[in-house]
Amino acid sequence: MALSPLFILYVVIVFSFIVTSVFMFRPKDDERVHIIFFWLGVALAALVTFINATALPGERLDQILIAWAGLIFAAVGVIIRMATGKTNSIANVLVMLSTVYGAASYFILN
Repeated sequence: MALSPLFILYVVIVFSFIVTSVFMFRPKDDERVHIIFFWLGVALAALVTFINATALPGERLDQILIAWAGLIFAAVGVIIRMATGKTNSIANVLVMLSTVYGAASYFILN
């Protein structure tokens, strides 16, 4: 059994997610580092959700909507981050949760 290219892409994204998550919470005096890794986490969440939703057949609309629903966590995290204007652990956790939701739902829904 050969590994599908989509599965290999998911492995790369999960590895990137782990590295991003470590640096999102790593204490550092430079706020720019937190900002960069926060937005990288948002981008990974969007990428995972996009791949998950578009990998499903069009007739499975309910599952496609469930896949897109994972971005709600990231959206709330972005709103919290923008409202506070600084590093916020709750926003970081929500973005991480969005990525985990997208990755987990890929394996559950497909």
